[in-house]
Amino acid sequence: MFSLLIVDDHKHLVESMLTTIAWQQYGVAHVYGAHSGYEALELMLSRDIDVLVTDIRMPGMSGLELIERVRAGWPGVDCILLTGFADFQYAQKAIELQAAHYLLKPVRDEELLPLIARLLGRRRSEQEERARVERLALGSEITALEERRRIAHELHDLLGHTLTGTIVQLEAAKTLLEAGKAGGLERVKLTQELVRRGLADVRQAVGAIRDGGEALDLEAALRRELETLTTEARLAIEPRLSLPEPVADPIRVKLVLLALKEGVTNGLRHGGAQRFTLELRGEPGLLSFELWNDGKPYDGGGAPGLGLSGMRERLRPLGGAVSLTAGPDGAGALLRLLIPLQEG
Repeated sequence: MFSLLIVDDHKHLVESMLTTIAWQQYGVAHVYGAHSGYEALELMLSRDIDVLVTDIRMPGMSGLELIERVRAGWPGVDCILLTGFADFQYAQKAIELQAAHYLLKPVRDEELLPLIARLLGRRRSEQEERARVERLALGSEITALEERRRIAHELHDLLGHTLTGTIVQLEAAKTLLEAGKAGGLERVKLTQELVRRGLADVRQAVGAIRDGGEALDLEAALRRELETLTTEARLAIEPRLSLPEPVADPIRVKLVLLALKEGVTNGLRHGGAQRFTLELRGEPGLLSFELWNDGKPYDGGGAPGLGLSGMRERLRPLGGAVSLTAGPDGAGALLRLLIPLQEG
């Protein structure tokens, strides 16, 4: 709803316009009256005015002077000039001041009201357009925030796995070298390879972010990752894969790979695990992922880390679920994911 200000030194004209017109029918919520330019300016200091209707000839300050001051202080206000003189100079000055319209008195309702309706309709359209742009901008900000959060989780998953494996290999190399035993240098070489692979993973992730990613085959990608973990990182992982149908959706492929890396990383870092068992089953409309390790039994304590929270955020739009519990008979820790193969 909008506000209107009527200015005329003839008080009866102002009162008549205030009281005899059903302004709300035209989208006007508040109508104010003033009897001089000075009174109008004072009122505008405390009110938001959308349309100003003013007589030209008034004592003290003319309507032209009033509009000039309004244009300087409130450039967004639409102005309508009323006069009893069909003088071209008045019309020319009104145009220079960008008055919305110039009407001759006595003004008929059928002239004034459609004009006001058009002005307010235009303002309403402008407001709706601004609101639409603001919604789009807000949506873009939210999308950018979600993308930054996704990238943060992606890099955490990749670097956490790489750095944990590097630490494990360096500690083993240090122990062997200090004891003068063979194998220390080989561990250092494995560490170099882990770092190189981690850098390649980060580059691949950045490339996927830039290019929008590409379709993968889940089982093939998973076996490559398992081979890396078992041969280069020297981890004991027993895979049990049962996928009757190929899974090529990049979101789900990436989710399973990151769950494997996150589960292995946390098992090594927090549980001191030595062995892992991975079971991945394809069921009707669902992927069931279970990764067990023989480390310290998980007691459910502590807040979820960034990796687990990241998996939950990725699963939420898919309608999936993730849980971290103690393993069977309370031994070790068990990471479970249920991943629907179709949204909804």
